[in-house]
Formats: sequence, structure tokens, C-alpha cells
Amino acid sequence: MFNCSAERHRLSKRSARGGRPMRNRIFFIRMTAVLVAAAIFLSGCHRWMSPRGWMPPDSRMDRASRSDRPPVRQGWPKADRAGYTVSMVGKALRIYDAKGREATVDYYNSPESVDGEWYVFIADENNDLIAHPNPDFLGEDLMGPLGVDITGYRHGEEIAGATEEGKWVDYIFLNPASGNLEYKHTWVVRHDGLIFASGWYQVLPSLALAVTKAEPAEYTVAMVDKALRYYKAHGREATVAHYNTPESVDGEWYVYIFDENDQLIAHANPDLLGQDLKEDLGLDSTGYHFGTDMLTATEEGLWVHYVFVNPATGAEQTKHSWTVRHDGLLIGSGWYE
Repeated sequence: MFNCSAERHRLSKRSARGGRPMRNRIFFIRMTAVLVAAAIFLSGCHRWMSPRGWMPPDSRMDRASRSDRPPVRQGWPKADRAGYTVSMVGKALRIYDAKGREATVDYYNSPESVDGEWYVFIADENNDLIAHPNPDFLGEDLMGPLGVDITGYRHGEEIAGATEEGKWVDYIFLNPASGNLEYKHTWVVRHDGLIFASGWYQVLPSLALAVTKAEPAEYTVAMVDKALRYYKAHGREATVAHYNTPESVDGEWYVYIFDENDQLIAHANPDLLGQDLKEDLGLDSTGYHFGTDMLTATEEGLWVHYVFVNPATGAEQTKHSWTVRHDGLLIGSGWYE
């Protein structure tokens, strides 16, 4: 180790003996340069060793930032249908960014791109399909008949309205894996002017072709689901008008609608219109205030059981009502026993 005290003593002796001052100054300049170089070296080592400046090779963040790697997470199982659907669209976007439009369109027009019930479809800047596993759909406009489901809901317009943030659109469509019309939940993202989408299917009692009046609970759910579809396709005014007509009544089944103020605005019995669910209308002959419970219905739906007049028989019977809150309204139907 360099002993500064000894060196100063030695130099002072030289100076006392008439040493050379210029040589001493050169020596100190050299020592200063050595110390500065050492400080710079150690500082560089510190930055090199700092965890903040170091990333392991091929880290998760690095992989996610590469355009040639799909974003599908290894731990994302198909049991998480929504998550798997989003990952399918994410993978398509990665392929597009890495390989370009032509290669991406070619791939998603091939059977190899289909993964069970999952597939990606792509629409161009004019909303025309340019990639779909069913070649019969290619060239079809989302704003045309292809974009309207069997209930009249114009899902194509909703899909065409997607942004880079992405959105979910739900509608009825053919499941190629089962060959049946099913409820499809589609994740849509607009990217570079194109629409990228994929979806998963769900079989609901309201959509099962085998549902009949012999299964009154399932048939009731189907009635409400049909009303919701009608509302989405035609709007509030037309829906209220429709369910105030005799043509909307199906035996003991009919749809009722309450507005945001809990006032009845659609019902098979016009004498009840305008009444408040919180008041006498929501109180049955046993004293049960079913209206209070019905008002708690959410988008998930709620069953409420009470006594009410069956318009098909004119007699009071136990009624089982399925009610769903949608767009601020309560829409429901029920069956009697």
C-alpha cells in the first residue's frame, strides 16, 4: 500500500538536500492520474454490477417485446376461455407485426390456424372479411347480412366500431366445432386499419334448440333472452311497443319491462301500465313484497317466486319470474304452476 507519510518524509529529505522540485511535481501528477483512473474503473464496475442495469438473457420482458414471439402465455389454459381468446388475438397481432399483412392473412385462411372452437378472423379497412377459416365468408361485409344474427342483432356494426383498446361483442353464431348455433363472445381489436378478432362459444338454455314449454324454467330464460336481443336490435321504443301487443304473448309467457323509476312500461295487461313496482303492484295476496326483491336484479339475472294472476287462466297461481337488469331497465318473464 502506498505510504503517503513516508513518501512526504523522503521527499522532504530530498528537498532539504537540494533535490529536484520538477521531478517531485511530475511524481505527484502521475500519482493523481493513477488515483483518478482507479476511481473511474471502480465506478464503472459498480454500474456493471448494479441490478438496475442488468437483465437476464431472454427475460420475460424481453420476450414480450419481440414482435416475432406470440404473446400467448404458457400458463393460459383453455379453461380460461376469455383469457385464451384475448391471447389468440394477441398472437395474431404479433404475427402481423413480424411477418406483414399478406403472410398473416394467408395463415388465418388456413385450417392450421384453427384451434378447436377458436379461430381468428380479419376484416379490412372496408369491413370486408379477408381472413376466415370458412372460405364462403371471404369478401362478406360485416355491415351486411353476415353481421346480423338470427335475433336481428347487428353485431357486425359493433365489431366494426372496435378500437385499439379492444372490446367484447356477444352474438349468436355458428360454432364450427359443434355445427350448432351458439352464443359467441368475441374479442375485437383494430390494428393498423384492420380488424382482428376471435371468440369462444357458450351453450345457453335460451339458445338450445331443444328447449320447449315442457321445460318452463329454460323456456322462461329464453323468453327474456329473446327480449334482450330484440332490445339490442331495435332499441327501447320499439321493444316497449312490441311487448305491449297481444302478438308478443305466448300462452302463459309474456315479457314485462320496468323503467329506471320502477314504473311498468310494458305488460300483457295494459291496465297495469304506469304502476310502481315498489308499491301495491309488487305486493302479492300473501303479503309478500316481491317487488323489493325483484328490484335487486342485476345483469346476471334473478329468480323471484310469488303469487300473481295467470292471464291464460284468469286465476292466481304461483309465478316463477326470471328478471334481468339491462341498460337501466328491468326485463323479465315467468311461468306459472
